[in-house]
Amino acid sequence: MSDRSSGTTPRDYVESFAKDKDLENYLSENQPQYDPNKSTPTIEQQQQQTQSEKTTGDSKPSTFNFHERSKNPFANEQQQTKQQEIPQKQNVMYVVRDFLDQKKEIHEIAVDNCADLHADLLTCFKDGSWWDKAKMCEHQKQKFWNCYNKQKNFLKDSNYRGPDNTPEQDSKIYRDSILLSNNNNNKEEKKDKNTSA
Repeated sequence: MSDRSSGTTPRDYVESFAKDKDLENYLSENQPQYDPNKSTPTIEQQQQQTQSEKTTGDSKPSTFNFHERSKNPFANEQQQTKQQEIPQKQNVMYVVRDFLDQKKEIHEIAVDNCADLHADLLTCFKDGSWWDKAKMCEHQKQKFWNCYNKQKNFLKDSNYRGPDNTPEQDSKIYRDSILLSNNNNNKEEKKDKNTSA
């Protein structure tokens, strides 16, 4: 870049280039001029101008309308109907939210109905014998998960907290699930007594 033998540096080269091009004259010729007395067109005037150009049949508008919605020039009928289905997607969101709420409610009720077995399982993990801990409290774990899965399946099949259920129907399903858990607990106790005797 620089010629060391002639003693020129890159800085000298740039300064000589700038002097050769006469930047002052170039900028004065090509710089846009601002006239403060001239008013700028408003958005409404631009829209009126574009509408008048559309009516006259000009294919090239002189200004671009930033506020006009963009359209896909290659859109087919199917894509156009998708744009109209956007409000329906909001309804789908509500259905998904309702489903997730229903799923959460079913989980909470199933755990509540099997709370005594869950407490037994946690007690086994915390204070159980070394043999129970070595077997990972398998007996208590099986009892809890059997109860939980029965409750969950019953509540799902009964459509607990479904979108078309009334509060009275939900309370009846809830009472039935409690009775189911009590019956299962009684059967488990009888089974345990028979195996221990």
